[in-house]
Amino acid sequence: GGVNIFWETLREPDFDLVVGTLAERGRMVLMAGRDARPEFPVGPFYVKGCSLHGFAMFKASADELRAAAEDINRWLVDGSLKAHISHRFSLDQAAQAHQLQEQNTLQREGTLAGKIVLHPA
Repeated sequence: GGVNIFWETLREPDFDLVVGTLAERGRMVLMAGRDARPEFPVGPFYVKGCSLHGFAMFKASADELRAAAEDINRWLVDGSLKAHISHRFSLDQAAQAHQLQEQNTLQREGTLAGKIVLHPA
């Protein structure tokens, strides 16, 4: 069991958690944490035959970005790509949404597991 691809976007990645969720030959895509220096569970990672890929959006060409946008839009329309939404706020609750984001990035409270969505009231 486990996931085939884990897309890591946290400023402070938890590699123990990620590697534990990866399937055999699973892949981890890392696109955040430029200044992070977390510990990495080398043994469990290589025994599963996993791979790690760095991704920086600003390094992609215009053609690569266009192709990725087309794929993402198609997957959203056909339902094969779904965002995990953790919290929803009305627009007049934007300050609360921002506070939740700060608590989970700057203060590392760990209470957010998904996206924050603001919607018109």
